[in-house]
Amino acid sequence: MFDSSTKITLILRKVAAVIGLCLYASTGVGQDQPPKLQAQAEEALVGGNPTKATELTQQILSIDPDSYAALFVLGLAQADLGEHRAAANAAAKAYRAAVNDQEKLQAARLVAGSRFQLGHYARSEIWLRRAANHIQSEDDAEAVVREYARAARANPLSIEFNATVAPSDNVNGGAEDDEFLLDGAEVFNVIPGLEDIEVGRVPENQRALSGISYAARMRLGYRINAGDTHATRLTGYLSGETFTLSQESQDLLDSSPDPDIQDLDGADFATLTAEVGITHERSSISPLGPIRASLNFGTFWNTDERIVDYRDVILQQVMPIDSRNVASVQASVRDQRARVDGFVDTVTYDVVTSLSRVLSTDDVLRLNIAYRFRDADENNTYDEYRSGVTYRFAQPVWNTSWSTSMQFAFRDYDQFLTTIDGRQDRTVTLGASAVFEDITYFGFSPSMDIFATRTVSTAEENTSSAVQIGFGVTSNF
Repeated sequence: MFDSSTKITLILRKVAAVIGLCLYASTGVGQDQPPKLQAQAEEALVGGNPTKATELTQQILSIDPDSYAALFVLGLAQADLGEHRAAANAAAKAYRAAVNDQEKLQAARLVAGSRFQLGHYARSEIWLRRAANHIQSEDDAEAVVREYARAARANPLSIEFNATVAPSDNVNGGAEDDEFLLDGAEVFNVIPGLEDIEVGRVPENQRALSGISYAARMRLGYRINAGDTHATRLTGYLSGETFTLSQESQDLLDSSPDPDIQDLDGADFATLTAEVGITHERSSISPLGPIRASLNFGTFWNTDERIVDYRDVILQQVMPIDSRNVASVQASVRDQRARVDGFVDTVTYDVVTSLSRVLSTDDVLRLNIAYRFRDADENNTYDEYRSGVTYRFAQPVWNTSWSTSMQFAFRDYDQFLTTIDGRQDRTVTLGASAVFEDITYFGFSPSMDIFATRTVSTAEENTSSAVQIGFGVTSNF
């Protein structure tokens, strides 16, 4: 549709002819305006005379200003004449006059095409999302998705947004037990004379609290420079999360002997992350494929208190293997500076390798292996090893698109405050995501995510488990 300004016209002219003949064969435009006037306008349009088609449709509209067929042909004719703003306005009027999904679909696509020719890419995308509300066939869906992708590529501004509501039995990632053994007490208790080692108590606000999480995330990108082998984008990221605690969890906080904990509620666990950055990509440096380099600056709040600032440096090598396999290696460094007491300065190093493979069934299998080293104070320095697999099914099941994931992680601290031999955490996470594609509005469909996480730690106060079910919306484009 967007390959040229004439391609949409050639496609939709035929549609106009069919629609117009059907409408005017039964209704006409008025007592003194025969149906063949509409047919003459369509004939002029198909015959390559958009000026005459414009004149004829304007005559019809002087009698019947809400004629869908006349408005639609007028929009096509004005698009042929290069009058794309007028074409967009006429097509928008046709959309309002349309009486069925097919008419609304074609009118919305015509508006989108005209807005694209004007360089109004965001407005083109909005109209294609309107068109998605009226899709009647797989061909319609493929056309709208293809046109949307073309508009999105041309648009220097990109916006990704998602929001979820997620009930969970552990919204704060807290410990599952209220007590833990201090200083290797499990070992000392088998030694005569050391049976009365002290048992630690987990504060109520660090216990597993059930409730509902409300989260929203927005990612922005703006392309400031691009060529055949390079592109530079400014980026932004904003993420916020707050909670409503269950009555049981709220009662637990209220029962604490600490007055400060008694005053807590779900909003006191709220977080906010804000980040800006710049990303540059080049495909002419490495023979293996594109290289991306990013520099980001961010900050993190807990409720109304700014906790830390951070700076990320990220370098990624993408390696296309063939049409169905892509590998990548990413290395990053995060320098994080604490702004309040109780937090320490840290430097975190990450290396992530991944392989994405499209199977013969068009299902997608993604494997990843990662290593992290966090350099902080003696009780917060650790090594972490992660591996995971994600599987996305190409064919819907019960009109629902599915993906599943599994991840394993091992974290090792040489020293830790409550143990004598460091700390080791083992974590397993299982997840499944579903997008209900048979329900759609503006190109968005409802989605559901289910995740279960289990961490077993040699520092018992860090052993935890959580099950979370998230409900949100996902773009189909």
